[in-house]
Amino acid sequence: MANFVSRSVVKSAVRTLTNPIADLAAFTEVVDDILTNNPFGCTSYESSGETHQGVEKTKEA
Repeated sequence: MANFVSRSVVKSAVRTLTNPIADLAAFTEVVDDILTNNPFGCTSYESSGETHQGVEKTKEA
């Protein structure tokens, strides 16, 4: 699968992508595809009386 590199100080890992994301436009395209097609099969849920999609953008800086 993926080739993660473990870090010893903090429990985290770094993955070196074989094909890095080229630019912001390409990254935005990936995000939009995930939001539109929900490839992970996430289910919608209800919180505080509001229905949320399985995949939704909650913050953008």
